[in-house]
Amino acid sequence: MKTPSNDIAAAVSEQESHVRMGKGSKLLFDATLYPHRSLKPHQFRRLFWFLVAVCLFASLRFIVVGAWPVVIFLGVDILAIWLAFHFSYRSARLYETLQLSEKDLIVTRVHPGGRVESWRFDPYWVKLSLKTIDEDRNQLSLTSHGETLVFGDFLTPTDRRKLKAALMPELARLKG
Repeated sequence: MKTPSNDIAAAVSEQESHVRMGKGSKLLFDATLYPHRSLKPHQFRRLFWFLVAVCLFASLRFIVVGAWPVVIFLGVDILAIWLAFHFSYRSARLYETLQLSEKDLIVTRVHPGGRVESWRFDPYWVKLSLKTIDEDRNQLSLTSHGETLVFGDFLTPTDRRKLKAALMPELARLKG
């Protein structure tokens, strides 16, 4: 989670932001939320090539002892690992932006395929809530006029609590 700032989020150009927020709207809160991945892409490449080397070494051993069909399964394992990480990194291209001005709270979700969804709320009427599901899970949502938007599902429970703690005072100040 990036910290709130008056700068336009890196993923959204300044021009696009002014179009969405309206000319002259000053951002009071601006955050871009990204899913966490434990391995950076260059770390995955190192891990993957290490696994390929281990499988090649094992393959040679199996071929020497006459168990060559095992090599096929090692190849399938390598392919499965690559596919799993490929889809994981693809899903990590999802991000959400929250932009709060005196007139609007805009939540924009950009999906990995490029599809963009956007919701606009009046900050005076919106209610921010953090629902505790169990000890290790919670859900952050915005509710206004009977409509509820759940956002930040890919964040850790701690990050959702931090986001609520950062956004709540700004919303309370506008209502105040």
